[in-house]
Amino acid sequence: MTEVTPLSLAETFLKARGRLTPAEQVAVMDAFFSFAQNPRHPGLRLEKLHSGFWSIRVNQDLRGILYPQGKAWIAAYCGHHDEAYDWANRHRVEVHRIIGELQIIRTVEVEVPVPVEVEAPLARYDEEYLLSLGVPPDYVKPLRYATEDGILELMKGLPETVRERIWSLLDGKPVPPPPRIQVQSAEELLSHPLIQRQFVLLQSLQEVRQALQGSWEAWHFFLHPLQREVVGARFGGPARVTGGAGTGKTVVAIHRTRTLAQRYPEARILLTTFNKGLAQRLKIALKGLAGEELPNVWVDHLHNLALRLYEEVFGQPQIWTEEKYRPVLEKLSQGLAFRPDFVLSEWEMADAWGLYTWEDYRGFSREGRGTPLSARERQALFEVFQKVWETLRAQGATTFNGLCHRVRAALEEGRLPRLRAVVADETQDFGPAELMLLRALAEEGEDDLFLTLDPAQRIYRGPTSWRALGLEVQGRSRRLRVNYRTTREIGELAERTLPSQVEGEVRGSLALLRGSRPEIRSFSREEAALEELLRWIRWLLGQGLEPRQIAVLARVHKLAERVGERLQKEGLSTQRLDEDGAGVWYGTVHGAKGLEFRAVALFGANDGLFPLRALLNNAADPQERALVEEKERSLLYVALSRPREYLWVGYWGGPSPYLPS
Repeated sequence: MTEVTPLSLAETFLKARGRLTPAEQVAVMDAFFSFAQNPRHPGLRLEKLHSGFWSIRVNQDLRGILYPQGKAWIAAYCGHHDEAYDWANRHRVEVHRIIGELQIIRTVEVEVPVPVEVEAPLARYDEEYLLSLGVPPDYVKPLRYATEDGILELMKGLPETVRERIWSLLDGKPVPPPPRIQVQSAEELLSHPLIQRQFVLLQSLQEVRQALQGSWEAWHFFLHPLQREVVGARFGGPARVTGGAGTGKTVVAIHRTRTLAQRYPEARILLTTFNKGLAQRLKIALKGLAGEELPNVWVDHLHNLALRLYEEVFGQPQIWTEEKYRPVLEKLSQGLAFRPDFVLSEWEMADAWGLYTWEDYRGFSREGRGTPLSARERQALFEVFQKVWETLRAQGATTFNGLCHRVRAALEEGRLPRLRAVVADETQDFGPAELMLLRALAEEGEDDLFLTLDPAQRIYRGPTSWRALGLEVQGRSRRLRVNYRTTREIGELAERTLPSQVEGEVRGSLALLRGSRPEIRSFSREEAALEELLRWIRWLLGQGLEPRQIAVLARVHKLAERVGERLQKEGLSTQRLDEDGAGVWYGTVHGAKGLEFRAVALFGANDGLFPLRALLNNAADPQERALVEEKERSLLYVALSRPREYLWVGYWGGPSPYLPS
């Protein structure tokens, strides 16, 4: 086995490498891979710098910056020659004398004087307390006496863990000092779980190759302590992880899948989600994390999985959508004193919950349905529902809900084998039939179900009572609060679009990044908005963003296509959200679910599009209308929370009533 020099990648290194061109990133990868095999390779020209860092030569222009830590080396930075050396001169690596945390710190250049009349938000905290939070000694006085703007500037030079604690102080939240890290050697320090938050130690050539081929966006290298705890926990039943956009729910789901695959190597594990595109990205990400496809893990979106299982037992299904079953339902319910839209909504509710007997439907709670029903009215409706289901069976057809229920029954009866564990991402968009199928797929027991969701991104389904479905998660529910993806400015704007009952479930997320304010622009007509959108995209490209880091989203398909055609006409490289290329992405907000980009434009945040007027007009009653509005607000939230750094919003003819002023 080839010996390898232990190499620890710091988040500062991966962020710096992510700013280089693809060709430069490959060169950096090759150089550090060679270093791991032989630090004294003559082509690398390992050289000690005055700052305590060391440098290696990547090529004539690029340099890598390292720091020795016992027998290991920390890859701290990479960049063009002068800029890389300048970074090394302005930073240092040290172990904090109070909490024992390994830190990469930017040297404080100017000490902030004590203000006379300006409020200093951290002045009420004494120096010893700030030290106990991991603040480097030379930062304590500047932070205590700085204005809020001064604090934000100083925080740029601190490790992420320390920045989080300071953010919490600024938000008025209690911050207990972290436990002191106690280790016997430098190698043990780099292996400590709390240190792996910002440094990942690689001890084999396979690990080095895999890690160097990733990027800063390949979030799988670093886990927040709560994320790490959730990933490795043993749960005595179904577990639920919630969090707002950017808090790492998918990160946790993928790590959890790998952990379960290693914990139960002889058992089948399922990783699933709501749609095909997300499932494909989960599959790629899991392979990137594990370095290979895990033989005991099955990755598929739930609809395709249900179809495959149905075929094993019942043969090829004929699935009726609303387009086919609605006329049948309307014809059979002509004698009822209810609006057709209400009858359709009630039948779909019964079909989703599998209320196929009178006893089940009669005893089902309709709380929140809006229109009350007497026992006689329920019976009249159910008689119609039965005739619709009989028509479906006579045609050899089923709905997708019916398909899920039949597969569930086959699993419960032992006609299909069950899985050891199921990990499901984006479960806020699963309905009752799909959630009951998830429950049936996994054998009941320890670590059986692990479900992640964001209530604010519920854009396909209304809220569902998990307890009514047999998914009891009391004591096994965790909430992620730290937002690693979106700037504070973008996150706060997105949260303000949500309905109050949902906003309370996501508000309180701690955004670590600061950035420019989102642009919300009003135009007299669509053409004027297009012209400004083109200017903004060209400005982004001039800032060094690659086309594939930019996305333009619209509420409806036709509008998205018009934007794509215009971008192409202007000579810009483009690609649809369901394609794989190197151009500016474009598509609908629904298609962007689960994705992220450095910059996003929402084109057409108009009244009449958010909410979509046709959906409101078709709502059967006030309760249905309220549900439509909630989902439409969540859809706008999804759009606004896709970017990491830049957000542009354009509308004409009047803004969406949900758009913050």
